[in-house]
Amino acid sequence: MIYVSLTQTQRDELTNLSHQAIGRVALRAHMVLLSDRGFTVPQIAVIHACGQDVVRTWLHRYEREGITGLEDEPRSGRPLKDPLAGPIVDAQASQSPPCSGHVQTCWTACLLTAFLAARFHLFLSCSSIRRLLHQTGWRWARPRLAPARKPDPAAETKLAALAAAQREVRQGRGHLLYLDESELHLLPLIRAMWMKGPRRRVPTPGINRRRAFFGALDAVTGCWFFVDHDRKLAVHFVAFLQRLSVAYPTGPLYLALDQAPAHTAKVVQAWLKAHPQVTLLWLPKYAAHEFNPVERIWGLMKSAVAADRLAGSIEELTAAARRFFSDLAPHPVKLPNAA
Repeated sequence: MIYVSLTQTQRDELTNLSHQAIGRVALRAHMVLLSDRGFTVPQIAVIHACGQDVVRTWLHRYEREGITGLEDEPRSGRPLKDPLAGPIVDAQASQSPPCSGHVQTCWTACLLTAFLAARFHLFLSCSSIRRLLHQTGWRWARPRLAPARKPDPAAETKLAALAAAQREVRQGRGHLLYLDESELHLLPLIRAMWMKGPRRRVPTPGINRRRAFFGALDAVTGCWFFVDHDRKLAVHFVAFLQRLSVAYPTGPLYLALDQAPAHTAKVVQAWLKAHPQVTLLWLPKYAAHEFNPVERIWGLMKSAVAADRLAGSIEELTAAARRFFSDLAPHPVKLPNAA
């Protein structure tokens, strides 16, 4: 069974492509996003009314070539009059408009068309410019603000410890679980959706309420454990650890998680001393979401039960989340082969 696993950056790029691309390319991006959300190849084929081999082709193409692999391959047709048109367009697009005396901060197809005609006497249509840009790897997408964050100086050490635990688990010595917490808010999440007529409006609750969830994902079996509480307190985390230790009574138990305050509290340290078979593996700071597959589970849950609707109460929303987790299919994590 083929499942594509995406980082948040890849997920955002594909979402933008599915919204902005035309025709088949947008559908292919949507296929990859559905696979990332846990849909099987047969399910995706039914959704898009196509063959399963078509779905597998584009999933494999994306895994090999990334987002450019979703584009149509070059087809035969009338060649451009100027064989250097492509390199010229690519070179000029690589320089910002202010470098050429423009006030605009970024190129558009129309601006680039006019500039190439005036500067190089290269007369092309806007559609030809767009085609040449796509052929040379350019795409029309919205940039993202990247907040500055400090790198974790201990990142390599933490990742090395995680890799060692993965090797142990791969060889059948112990268990590895990824842990995380999340909050479910009564205030609805806004997600893209199909709508007809005027833009749909989602009411807000007036006063927001929330529910805290603790979750753990078995890296090998994909088994999911969770509890929920009114708040994310260290005592609640210890109770969750106790439940996991009962579920895995034999062998070393490795728990990969971030260094949230509830994870480093004194009551947690005391519990760990009494349970030496349990080892906490810290994920790199400021980037734990990139290494923690539990983030994907939270996203699936929130999209399923909390997106684009106002629940009657936080109790109703919590009950829906519990039902979602009860029906959740196993989500095994890809582990490297043991060295």
